[in-house]
Amino acid sequence: MMVKKADLYEKNKYENTSFPFEIYYVKKYSMTPLGRGFDNLHWHEEIQYTVAIQGDLTIQINGQSYLLKEGEAIFINSQYLHITKQMNETGRYFSINFSTKLLSFFLGSLMEQEYVVPYVNDYLLPVIIFEPEVAWKEQVLKKLFEIEAIYSSKTDFAWQYKISSLLCQIWYLILSNAEVKQKANINLLKKKQERIQLLVDYVKNHFTEELSIEDIAEAAHISVSECNRCFKQYTDYSPYEYLIQYRISEASALLLQSDQTIDNIAIKTGFNDTSSFIRAFKKRIGLTPLKYRKSHS
Repeated sequence: MMVKKADLYEKNKYENTSFPFEIYYVKKYSMTPLGRGFDNLHWHEEIQYTVAIQGDLTIQINGQSYLLKEGEAIFINSQYLHITKQMNETGRYFSINFSTKLLSFFLGSLMEQEYVVPYVNDYLLPVIIFEPEVAWKEQVLKKLFEIEAIYSSKTDFAWQYKISSLLCQIWYLILSNAEVKQKANINLLKKKQERIQLLVDYVKNHFTEELSIEDIAEAAHISVSECNRCFKQYTDYSPYEYLIQYRISEASALLLQSDQTIDNIAIKTGFNDTSSFIRAFKKRIGLTPLKYRKSHS
């Protein structure tokens, strides 16, 4: 298991912990229930299926970009670092997150030992895009939409059982049809993930301070060029741009959740002055901080 870093690790919340399953509905600027939404790098222990229901998406998983077209879905294995990088202003998608326990039947079962743990903990499964043009992938898509319909209504008798059954059917289709990866690159993958987590943690813990790229690189004991490469691969941002994006994200939350002045928020989120804060905010959000606050009031 990789080291859990609090800033990138997402602990999913469930309506009932006895049924570790949740569906997140995401728009560009909102998410229900609350969690890690658009443009927010993270990982979690749950398996995830993301389905594009309006507009196309670009998702980065372990530093690789994948185009997800409207009506398609993507499989993101447990512990994979991922982030939704691009979506339309009116785009929508939902993500099905669930514990691998729902595939194991019971702790220590043969199914768990042979068909769950090796494929989850050892990074053996590739990222998979489910397109309707491929027969077995079309079956997966239909089952994902069926799961969403069952969960959104929760009126069927024993609906949890129906969802669990469908999840197992999807898992069987994946194991039966996907090309399994070799174990050779697992340690390298874990090392890269731990490195970007160190870098991002440092930014998030020191974003209110004056930071240089050298400061960020030193957090992971790497060169500036390697720091730039690592950020670009996993976030599509330079270290500096990631820092500014994070400051804007924190400022957005303060604008909506407090009545603090624009000047105070600028200072609290690491900007040297209010003018530079307003320019940076408008460049990335499209509105000034004041208009952004008013538009959400």
